[in-house]
Amino acid sequence: MAYALLGFTQLFYNNLGSEGAGIQLLFLSPTPIRTVLLAKNLFHAALFCLDALAAAIVTTLRLGPTESAMAAATVAWLLFALPCNLGAGNILSLTMPYRINPGRISRQRGSQANALISLLVELGVMGVGAGVLALCWYLDDVWLAVPIFLVLAGGALFGWLRVLGNVDEIANRHKDALIATLMKAG
Repeated sequence: MAYALLGFTQLFYNNLGSEGAGIQLLFLSPTPIRTVLLAKNLFHAALFCLDALAAAIVTTLRLGPTESAMAAATVAWLLFALPCNLGAGNILSLTMPYRINPGRISRQRGSQANALISLLVELGVMGVGAGVLALCWYLDDVWLAVPIFLVLAGGALFGWLRVLGNVDEIANRHKDALIATLMKAG
């Protein structure tokens, strides 16, 4: 699941990259940026859930059923990892955006700072997951990981909602840079 999450890094950490010249309309529209980013976050989360479900089905067909404790711990970890990535992605989408050219998406370079910070967030989220699972294996109780991850998920959800509550202010502070960066000719 961690590998599947890595595939969504560009979507999570550059929500507005595909807007192009349409970024101006977002600032002229009466719709708050918070609503736009919430819709993008929910759509990206739904896409990730479909991808995770497909990965789980393929893994089960290939390797057999997963132990129930590990499956529950994985789902609980995903409940922690997804809001962490969405919250950090919202901040980076507004402060370090880069324009996405759909015609050159596979060979285009984005913001190096954005890529580095997103990699650090991913490593941190995976490190927390690995640390909790290692502790639970050491204690010989993998089921203990589930409540730990659920508590972490509550904190991550709170953080994501706090970020969402402040995105309008952040967007207005970075409006000129957003417009200049996303309207550049590809």
